[in-house]
Amino acid sequence: MTLVAMRPVLYLAHQYSAGDELPVNNPEMTAAWLEAGSAMWKEDATDAVPAPKAKARPAAAEPGKEGRTDSGTELQGKVPKTPGRQKTKSAGKKA
Repeated sequence: MTLVAMRPVLYLAHQYSAGDELPVNNPEMTAAWLEAGSAMWKEDATDAVPAPKAKARPAAAEPGKEGRTDSGTELQGKVPKTPGRQKTKSAGKKA
């Protein structure tokens, strides 16, 4: 269970908005928030299935000029996708 703010709450120099999770480290403040109606207990949804994330789709056509080659129609001026040009998992990490 989590303690959720029903209205804005200022506690230990931190402003919590309505719907934010409140700290439960001080039983006196927890009881005061519940008594005043500033907070309520909310059940955790641990067994709920998360919604699938939306996948990005390009909003426009790929850049390049369409041209004919021996292998068919391709985009000119575009770097070809080859196995040697694929990114590796460690490429973006700094030491």
